[in-house]
Amino acid sequence: MGLRNLIHTRTGADTVYTPIIFIGLLLGIFILAQGILSDWRLLFIALFGLPISLFYLYKVFQNPRLGMWSVLTYCFFWSLMSRYLFAYTRLKLPFGLGVDGLLFLTLIAMIFSGGAKAKYGILQNKLILLTSLWYFFVFLQLFNPEATSRVAWFYAMRSYGLYLLLSIILTYMLLNQKADLERFFLLFVGFSIFGAFYGAYQLNIGLNFADNIFIQPKLDRHMLFGKLRVFSFYENAGQSGVAQAHAGVIANILFIHEKRRYYKIFYGIGMLACYYGMAISGTRGALVVPFIGMGTYLVWCRKPLVTISGVTVGAAILFILLFTTLGQSNYTVNRMRTAFDTNDPSYQYRLEARAHYQEYMDEHAFGWGIGTAGYWGNRFNGEDNVMKGTDGGYVQLQAEVGIMGLYFYWAYYLFLLGSTFFMLLKLKDSELYPKVLALCCGILGLLAANYGNSVIYQLPSNLTISMSLAYIWIARKWAKGEALPKFQSNF
Repeated sequence: MGLRNLIHTRTGADTVYTPIIFIGLLLGIFILAQGILSDWRLLFIALFGLPISLFYLYKVFQNPRLGMWSVLTYCFFWSLMSRYLFAYTRLKLPFGLGVDGLLFLTLIAMIFSGGAKAKYGILQNKLILLTSLWYFFVFLQLFNPEATSRVAWFYAMRSYGLYLLLSIILTYMLLNQKADLERFFLLFVGFSIFGAFYGAYQLNIGLNFADNIFIQPKLDRHMLFGKLRVFSFYENAGQSGVAQAHAGVIANILFIHEKRRYYKIFYGIGMLACYYGMAISGTRGALVVPFIGMGTYLVWCRKPLVTISGVTVGAAILFILLFTTLGQSNYTVNRMRTAFDTNDPSYQYRLEARAHYQEYMDEHAFGWGIGTAGYWGNRFNGEDNVMKGTDGGYVQLQAEVGIMGLYFYWAYYLFLLGSTFFMLLKLKDSELYPKVLALCCGILGLLAANYGNSVIYQLPSNLTISMSLAYIWIARKWAKGEALPKFQSNF
């Protein structure tokens, strides 16, 4: 008897033997118990959200692809949801863990609904192998004798390895069609356009009630000389600027190559909106994303006219920022110009801090353990945290996994991107070429920006770069005229 018939022929108490119903009941009971024990408002939310949650749970098991699209959407809006819930109810829920929940739910739904018929053999490739090896290295850090908190490892390792591994596997299995890549671009750029408009609202109209409450503990980082560093719906202004720049690079490249009228208009709007969102964030490090990303594109775009015009425009912008004072009275232009000033006090402070931490890092080839530096180190180690002021993604990474881990991390990206650029040399598909190139340029831009700020480890960049890695590797199949099997749910 088929599974579908099994569900519809059993009634009453027998339904608990159906895994999807049983899991839903357990989750419902757990949520209700938590609401009763902690806060009556949580009980109200649970009672209201339980039917919706059960319906969503059923639909994800019926179509696990929905779960992966939900993860992408959630990664953009989780901070905004948390912000508004806290502002109007004073309830502070761990929304960040919702990413873990959605990823594992999607994984379980894929395994359960796909069953033995799912084509798991497609996961036998170098991308999955290398990502698994990196995650194994991250896992071994749990036993680092220098680490002071196993709980800190759990929280920190998610952004280093867990999200990367799970999102690559799920994208490779569930969203492996060309139409899925198109949808990924549309959602990524679309959400980023909304982020740019939300940021423009904050800058030109003002912060609303929820944003005001959200920014108070971080006021020293978001208000400089009385000017707002726009953070939009992201967790902070730094992530806002870099995420907007990442989307801007992708939209820019797709706009140049897109032939469909309405898509071209959409990507054109995305390009302008996202570059504007990057500028108003006041994040100087975000500038490196379009310079590296678009610089790489101009070398590989196969369009001499675009290359010449792009280099001309880029050189003109650099000249204005470096050798003139044009626009100096404008805060946004002034802020961007300081990114090129080697005497800037903020830049000098970063160099001094890195020099100070270097002697600590040189003593530990495998670091102090994941979760011992940066935010998680401060949270779990307090004043005893010797790496409390790490600045820059690679300084933090080396502090936690050592120089050996840092080399592994760079080798991982170098191999994947190097193999993809080599493939692009031989790729004849004129429609696929700019899409893969856009993904590669976006990844390179984020890798460069991560030197100044720990942006790759934050959402949504953590997920968008992971899905981009999956798609550039899937494109190797497409380049050969092959297609990966579309996931079929047996639920």
